[in-house]
Amino acid sequence: MTTLSSCTKAEIHRNCRLFVGPLSSTALVFACNHSSRSQTALTRLRQPVRRTRLTSTYTGALAANSTSIVETACASPYRDSLATGLALVAAVIWVKIFEHLAQKGILEQKLSRKLVHISSGPLFVLTWPLFSADPSARLFATLIPVLNALRLLLVGSGVVQDVATVKSVSRQGDRQELLRGPLYYCLVLIAGTLLYWRESPVGILALALMCGGDGLADVVGRQFGTARLPFNPDKSWAGSLAMLLGGAACAYALVSIFCSLGYIPCSSSRLLRTICITALMATFTEALPINQKLDDNISVPGIAVLTATLLLRQGL
Repeated sequence: MTTLSSCTKAEIHRNCRLFVGPLSSTALVFACNHSSRSQTALTRLRQPVRRTRLTSTYTGALAANSTSIVETACASPYRDSLATGLALVAAVIWVKIFEHLAQKGILEQKLSRKLVHISSGPLFVLTWPLFSADPSARLFATLIPVLNALRLLLVGSGVVQDVATVKSVSRQGDRQELLRGPLYYCLVLIAGTLLYWRESPVGILALALMCGGDGLADVVGRQFGTARLPFNPDKSWAGSLAMLLGGAACAYALVSIFCSLGYIPCSSSRLLRTICITALMATFTEALPINQKLDDNISVPGIAVLTATLLLRQGL
């Protein structure tokens, strides 16, 4: 018969919570027989808890290290250089993705070119918060469209031979086309960054309407533009509506992001009113026959800047 010498009364109460009050001899014997089994079971039950604690500790340490890396990068004197490099790499990758899709026949060449037109500008604007508050930060950000403009100048003028770039950017395969619409696009990005940066919604509005509005008008107009405008048969109601709605939505999204980050002080009602009126004026300008002589990459952001500036100055 099992004796009580191998386990104490305290151990029995700790490992087997079956007893309350005085313990009988039979109960003590039963408890001793099952004490070691209970201890083993309890040990097994504790193991997942330990794993969970270890996992939580590891996750917490990883999050702390990630936060530390971000804080170090933000406090680094090379923050703007790092942000420029990151934005430049992202821009190249983004364009290469659409070039690859066009080469594989997944996207039509014209559609691929227009999607780059629509998305590149807004994505560039979304990289602005990566830069520091230093006054020179906008100069670093401007390097991205400046380098792209230099590339277009070199290829478009024939100094550098780049058939792939000509094919992906031009409409008719003529390298001199790079010196018009695509180059104007880069120049507007440069001007918007230098003149307005994150301090005013005017530049963001102009870029959003040029990219998201004008670019979307061409895509939708080609697909669904059967009903033509009475004052310009080259433009359609579908394309103009797409520009109005798409440009306003893109502008509202971008400006709202910068408002939420504290870069731009603005009220929702005033912001929405300014965006809608500016988008309407830009849409009307894009639909005019004047764009047969004046590139809409100049006329659209130009009228957007003028309209938004007047509205904001008058407090509308």
